[in-house]
Amino acid sequence: MVQLNYHVDLDWLMSKLPPEKANSLPTTVVHGWRQDEAHIIKEQVKAFQNVKLVFPSLPIQYGTHHTKAMLLFYNDDTMRVVIHTANLVSSDWRNKTQAVYTSPVLHKKRSPQLSSSPAEMSMFEKDLTDYFKAYGHQLSRFCELFKDYDFSECKAIIVASVPGYHTGVNKKKWGHLRLRSVLEQHVVIPDECRDRSTVVCQFSSIGSLTTSDTWFREVFGASLSSAKNRRQCRDPTLKMVFPTVEDVKDSLEGWNSGGSIPFDHNNYMKQKAWMRNYLCKWRGIRSGRHRAAPHIKTYARFTVNSAINNADSEGSSVEIVDGSESDAILAWFLVTSSNLSKAAWGDLQKKGEQLMVRSYELGVLIWPEMFKTPEGENAYMLNATKTNLRPIPPSALVPQISPPLSSVTNVVPVRLPYDLPLTSYDFDAGDECWTWNVPRSEPDWLGNFWSGS
Repeated sequence: MVQLNYHVDLDWLMSKLPPEKANSLPTTVVHGWRQDEAHIIKEQVKAFQNVKLVFPSLPIQYGTHHTKAMLLFYNDDTMRVVIHTANLVSSDWRNKTQAVYTSPVLHKKRSPQLSSSPAEMSMFEKDLTDYFKAYGHQLSRFCELFKDYDFSECKAIIVASVPGYHTGVNKKKWGHLRLRSVLEQHVVIPDECRDRSTVVCQFSSIGSLTTSDTWFREVFGASLSSAKNRRQCRDPTLKMVFPTVEDVKDSLEGWNSGGSIPFDHNNYMKQKAWMRNYLCKWRGIRSGRHRAAPHIKTYARFTVNSAINNADSEGSSVEIVDGSESDAILAWFLVTSSNLSKAAWGDLQKKGEQLMVRSYELGVLIWPEMFKTPEGENAYMLNATKTNLRPIPPSALVPQISPPLSSVTNVVPVRLPYDLPLTSYDFDAGDECWTWNVPRSEPDWLGNFWSGS
């Protein structure tokens, strides 16, 4: 087992294994505990002789190892890759909204020759290998293991960040330029999203950006707006989903959940003037996650479709709603560890010749064309809010979209973590972004106060 994460409670993690495995399963834990905090996990690891700790090199100041992923190798010669958004601590898995991508069960390659031929690598395998190579000798042995497995069934593209000053061909391998490159090369925005669409950036932390929206709109926004058919599309509207002070106060953990939603108050004051045009509240009522504070990080481009009418479809794979609420057709969807920061996504320097990235991050991107049937039928990714996802009858979909959804049998449910339509901040009514270093004198619903330190 390989665990890559930021904060790791090793005792809690190993307690989730079968008892006979906790002290025998060969385990590598790549963590992001700072050197002044690392004594916590170094003390815990003394109880587990089967666990090796790795603290990766961070060549640029203020960087972190923020990736959240697992490699799981099984006794039957299969493996799985899991990429997610949660720290390996109890509260992140119990009380917060998170997202998890799980690969199919990956089998050994049938032909031994394929294990040594880079030309035969799937894009997923190549990108995963490149990411692990970035750790250097500490994790290089896993790159050799990847060669034996067939990743061709992974219907997702890796979007990662590694710390460094990236130039030349490497500049487009990481951060927001990696996202831009994939969107430009592979993603065709569907007809429904070309004239009117929204890109929603939803995250649990905001870095130190500029006092204007230049980076968010012109640099990062240019990557978010990219597409293979960009010239045929209007630029999307950009929005942010981030919890208000009230959202945190009323969450399952009350003020304490705010410790996992770091946004510096001074940065907020510097950025508030331009951020207010983009900010939307955290609302997850329809998915039953409104009070589970968002530690999830997602980025998505979609068009709202309120024409999907209510229908009697037993066990639908998307929630069929009437016109009083909105659902969405998605052009693409990204789950990642990356919050809204230059440290995570990268900052262009030297007149665009260099991308400076501070942190390790990992995510997966999907779009409809990935899910075409062997017969060539188009796929549609629709917002899903129901827990029990089962096939949807095409007759339940209103044929007001070209090509008509009623003729499409390949519908892919994707659960947006927030409600649609979005709810903008009401600053006149007192809405404010959560910032974690401000004392809160009013008790939360649990009766607790927040010291802000």
